Amino acid sequence: MHYVKTSEIEVGDRFAKTIYNKDGVLLFNSGVKVDEFMKKKLQALNLYGTYILDAAEPVPPITEGEQEFERFQWTQTYVVNEILKEVLDHKVPGKIQNLVDVIYTRFGENNEKMTFNQCLRGENDFISKHSLNVAILSNLIAKKMNMDQKEIKYLIQAALFHDIGRLLVPHDILHKEGALDPVEMDKIYQCILDGYEEIGLNYQYPAGVRRYIIQLSVDLSNRLPNHPKNVLKLLPGTKIIQVADIYDTLTAIRCYKSPMSPFSAIKIMQSEPEKYDSRTVDALIDCIHILPAGAYVMLSNGEQGIVVRENHRRIERPVVLGLMSNKLYDLEQRAVYDEIQIVDTVFTPDNRQQVELNTSKFIKQD
Repeated sequence: MHYVKTSEIEVGDRFAKTIYNKDGVLLFNSGVKVDEFMKKKLQALNLYGTYILDAAEPVPPITEGEQEFERFQWTQTYVVNEILKEVLDHKVPGKIQNLVDVIYTRFGENNEKMTFNQCLRGENDFISKHSLNVAILSNLIAKKMNMDQKEIKYLIQAALFHDIGRLLVPHDILHKEGALDPVEMDKIYQCILDGYEEIGLNYQYPAGVRRYIIQLSVDLSNRLPNHPKNVLKLLPGTKIIQVADIYDTLTAIRCYKSPMSPFSAIKIMQSEPEKYDSRTVDALIDCIHILPAGAYVMLSNGEQGIVVRENHRRIERPVVLGLMSNKLYDLEQRAVYDEIQIVDTVFTPDNRQQVELNTSKFIKQD
């Protein structure tokens, strides 16, 4: 599987991911060959690109739950986009509370880890898809950290609003593929702060929502040069939004950079505890699969392997089957881990599990 820009897709290529319209109707299924009509339809959707299967590559497996999650992302993105535009038009969006309730109910009842697949993104929807994902992740983390229902719903709404200022950024800066210069970066930061102000100073929104937005605004100002600094003790919910935001940003498709694996994203967050609260990062790890059974990994000895048993306590130390040596490496054992570590996952770009694996063939389950 490899990523191809929309302008470079050729007739005969096979889609690796399903694509839906705003009503959740399937447009193109994975495995289908591209024709001229499909190329024009993709261009109309303004997607950055899509994932194409290699010549002899089978369609990657996907569960019914994962497919339904992808459909949910596609359909609700349009709702988020409508909500954010209404806010910028100085209106209180009518659909916001319903969407908050849907996210809370849909992603708050299951105590099992979920597979958090990334959706295709494009110029028209990357902000709204990001905002939706941050709201979903924030909900998952908050439930794991035992926040009460009322507070979680405030948090979901704040997460949906957290990136609204990017809609104010000029198009040529927002979609620039090269490096941004200092003037362009300053423009982005100012637009983000303006977006925060639109929410934080609007008393039509609940105080529980506005306090998160105000904290995000103050925290961003504190990080910028030539801005006044304010003493700030971040609320747990603010830390949750920050962790959800950076995780989705690092692992998503962007016009200017390839996505990072969930494993590498988590390692970055763990290496910067002053920016990303460690307890919150741990809660995120408890919510979603980072190195599930079936994931391909690159080992520090140069060998590739397959995770045959996930380690729920220490994700970086699962049981791995080496593909060259045909040996099992139990990285939970200190002696093994001192010699061999996981460098990164060899992952599908949407972070989907790569193979269906019957781990009972390899190792006795607990």
